[in-house]
Amino acid sequence: MSKEALRKVLACGAVIGLAAAPAALAAKPDNPGGEHHQSGPHGKAVSYVFKGAYAGSGSVAVDHGNAHVKKAHLVGTTVSFDLTNATVVVGDTNGDGSKTLDDVASGDRVVVKARLPRKDPGDQPYAAKQLVDQTHPAD
Repeated sequence: MSKEALRKVLACGAVIGLAAAPAALAAKPDNPGGEHHQSGPHGKAVSYVFKGAYAGSGSVAVDHGNAHVKKAHLVGTTVSFDLTNATVVVGDTNGDGSKTLDDVASGDRVVVKARLPRKDPGDQPYAAKQLVDQTHPAD
């Protein structure tokens, strides 16, 4: 191959490489958020804030909530929670020296927070992160 033919081949290769570079740079990665985002089988987990009256046995008659609770059509229903690992914020109403779920009475105004999938919260009981008794606030 002559020097002139080699120059033409190299020049064509350089032009093709320059033309392809902007397209390669503009492509988005498959996972722009990386592996660190929290997601479940139904999408990214978000905070649901339920407000209502404690109905006993880990249930709350929900009469208000944040946007996620409203979009899931949970306002006006009784929702069951798994309060096993939840932080309970309440005053010591029974005088036993500890602030536990035993201090929350039926009918108390409560706020329950849970991290659930954004689009579909899934099946009840929901794992609660925190229960705050507003009728008997902590000291």
